[in-house]
Amino acid sequence: MDEPTASLVRAARRAFAQYGPDRATMTDVARSAGVVRQTLYYTVSSRDQLLELAIVQCCEELQEQIDSWKLAEEGDLDEALVEFLARAVELTGSHQELAGLSASLPPDRVKTVFGESHPIENLIRSSLRPILERAQSCGRLRPEVTIEEASRWLQGVLTFALLRDNPTPESLRHELRKFALPSVFSGDRTPNSRRRHATS
Repeated sequence: MDEPTASLVRAARRAFAQYGPDRATMTDVARSAGVVRQTLYYTVSSRDQLLELAIVQCCEELQEQIDSWKLAEEGDLDEALVEFLARAVELTGSHQELAGLSASLPPDRVKTVFGESHPIENLIRSSLRPILERAQSCGRLRPEVTIEEASRWLQGVLTFALLRDNPTPESLRHELRKFALPSVFSGDRTPNSRRRHATS
């Protein structure tokens, strides 16, 4: 998002933190931003849109931490993708501000923000690209699937996993390994990878 919008969203988040996302009014947000209430409507059409933009901004901030993992450099490509997806779900799901913002929107809007919005899609594609490019270069990405298509699909996988009721770390990784991996990867893993996974 552009800087004027980002600045307004930061002000909205301060108001949401002070009064609660479900109680803060547009007047509270305007006061936090140091503008008159009508000015808000030059940028957003509703309070719900501000909540959605606040969710996107939180995810932008989390991306820095996600990108620091450098999982694409690990030897086992399958486990790198599983671990990336699992950690992304766990990090996002445990973020208290995100949880409060999400709880203040209708469930279908939360699903749309995480699963269909272009800003979140761009964040996921950017973070996943190193893993997917490595998969493509070694022939592991399904031949009929592009990196962009794989990213969009995995955005849906992440959204589904995020909106579930707190799976255990073990069950989350098991399900990602069982369902997410074969949806974007093809071919056998290396013998060493199979043996390491079998003994883990």
